[in-house]
Amino acid sequence: MRELTERQRRIYEFIKEYITIKGYAPSIRDVARHFKMTPRGAQQHIIALEKKGYIKRSKGARAITLADRKESIVVPVKGKIAAGQAIEMFEEVDEEIEVPIEMLRGYGEYFALKVQGDSMTNAHIIDGDYVILKKQYTAENNSIVAAVIDDKITLKRFILKDNLVELVPENESYPIMRYEPKKVRIIGKMVGLIRIIR
Repeated sequence: MRELTERQRRIYEFIKEYITIKGYAPSIRDVARHFKMTPRGAQQHIIALEKKGYIKRSKGARAITLADRKESIVVPVKGKIAAGQAIEMFEEVDEEIEVPIEMLRGYGEYFALKVQGDSMTNAHIIDGDYVILKKQYTAENNSIVAAVIDDKITLKRFILKDNLVELVPENESYPIMRYEPKKVRIIGKMVGLIRIIR
């Protein structure tokens, strides 16, 4: 690849950081605004980056991709998680799994857990699946989370209602689990799923 000018290098670093933080590329206007230049000026720099082999472009407002961006990364499988009754906190599994980069949004630590049980089948999560989680300790209502209760871990839909945490299964055969918020520890939010067909 050909050498970049100082301005091109700064724009390239801005694009890389923007994609890492937000999970998608900046628009021409985002670049122009950040560097206090006209959209036409920003576009000329983008075209130069493409010609020099640092980025690729396609049609669309945010259609910039990094030429050297990996298509996938490897995340650790930290253990097993119950989609059924809660199971003991991490039963270690010495394993890694490859995950498409599009599944991972922005900065953060990601890990996988292997599903045991059938309490989440209506959410299309079945025994043997790998759920990909972003490590975080809070959750929005209706998100699917890995939650720890009394040192046991389970995968359920999270709902905070009437000062109680509801961990809701996606299978009518299982009851909703209700706890005081202080008894529930969120350790990750589900961002994707990988199923290996054998």
